[in-house]
Amino acid sequence: MDKLSHAYIVSSVSAQLSRKKALELASRMLCSGTGEKPCGACRDCKKIAAGVHPDVSVVSRLADDGGKKRDIQVDRIRQMSADAAILPNEASGKVYIIEEAETMNESAQNAALKLFEEPPRGVSFILCTENPEKLLPTVRSRCALLHCNCEEDKFDESISALADGYITRVLDGNRARLFEWTTENSELEARKLPDFLNCVKDKLVQMLRYTDAKASIMENIRLIDRCLEYQTVNTSVKHIFGLLAVRSLPTKEMRKKVD
Repeated sequence: MDKLSHAYIVSSVSAQLSRKKALELASRMLCSGTGEKPCGACRDCKKIAAGVHPDVSVVSRLADDGGKKRDIQVDRIRQMSADAAILPNEASGKVYIIEEAETMNESAQNAALKLFEEPPRGVSFILCTENPEKLLPTVRSRCALLHCNCEEDKFDESISALADGYITRVLDGNRARLFEWTTENSELEARKLPDFLNCVKDKLVQMLRYTDAKASIMENIRLIDRCLEYQTVNTSVKHIFGLLAVRSLPTKEMRKKVD
């Protein structure tokens, strides 16, 4: 995750875990320390960890009286948009964390989409959700998808980010983008290939808990299992990634059968 996106979807069945991941991401975005980010020691990192950074805002469906509204309405997103146009108080940019992002109604999502397409300079957005598929496809396509679960720490962060990149392209359904991604990443070290494939499989299994597209996810899991078998007999990384490019998305004939 060396190059940060301006918009992320953080997906987890645990709201607490997605909030933790969002704050870690916000720290990486606004860290003012030197060296590896987040440093955890600079003013910005410390304030984010304490929940008092003036340039990190949380958008939720809470009402003024502390109760919860049914959804996040368009007025709340318009307020966020207006605030995003104001220069940051202390940091180099601003971060907006949208909790329970799937509760944004359609008008709110469309308003957010305009903001994601043309964000003010230095402004980033993190959408926390249990179910990314409840977000409009146009919103999902503007955001990088991060899946997190309690077992994710067993994989290196770069491997987890690579797995998220692959899953994002698969969910996007754009074969050209998927082919471009597999070509760009086919130089992955052979020793890292098993971790990448197992990380993808774990994330796909987690998705089965909340997705309506279970048949499609299961088909991808079977593809990953085949790739895991192939890599045990010294199939090259380029061949594995070539298989992912060709077989991860259904052909037109397969789509007709599903329909």
